[in-house]
This record gives sequence, structure tokens and C-alpha cells, in this order.
Amino acid sequence: MDWLCTAPSERVPASKNKYALENTVDISTMRRWEKKDIFRSRWKTQVDDIQGSPERTQKLLDNLYNKALEGDTKSAELYLKATNRMAPPSVTISSNKKTVDLTDAELDSLIATIAEREKAGRVKLRAV
Repeated sequence: MDWLCTAPSERVPASKNKYALENTVDISTMRRWEKKDIFRSRWKTQVDDIQGSPERTQKLLDNLYNKALEGDTKSAELYLKATNRMAPPSVTISSNKKTVDLTDAELDSLIATIAEREKAGRVKLRAV
């Protein structure tokens, strides 16, 4: 299980066949295990635990931060969003009508208003 949950680029041995040989397990047995629901459930749980670990998240955030300091604006944006330092602007639209009761022209106007606000926000981000 640990070998399967290791990133493919870091697995030793590198292939499933080599792993089976080194651990005296028939490759077909490994394939049968991988198809069983209980195995798949435990495998998924272990992968979820690894992916959600604070250490991995911190490494990723540190990497984004360093790239941002080097001038990568996309990394800066992602870092600020991930750390809740830059929340996307909220848009509040109110109408006395239900959406289904709006005319095509009214709906087009609402969509255009939202699109303009989105574009204006993107322009500000590029300037950073």
C-alpha cells in the first residue's frame, strides 16, 4: 500500500513488476488486490491523508510564495487566494423578479454587468 501511495517518480523499485519480483508477490495477485473494494477504500483513504497533510500544503504554499517573490504574478495571486489574503470581489445582484421572469434584455444586462465587473477585477490583478 505504501509503495502505491508513493509518487510514481519516487517509487523504489520504479515499476509494479519489479516491486512484485522484489517482494515475492505475483503481479496478478497485486492486480486482484487493487480491484477489491476494501483495498481500494483503504488505498483512497491513505492517498487522501497524504494529499491533505499539512506538510505537503505548506511546501506548496512556500513554493508559490517563492515564485511570487521572483515576480510570477499567477503564483502571487494563487498564494494570496490560498491564504485568504485576496478574496474575489463579491457581486450582489438584487431583483424583484425571479430569473425565469426576466426578459432576455434584462438577463443580458445582468450578465453584462457581471462580466464588466469581472474584467475590471482582472485588469487590477495584472497591474500587481
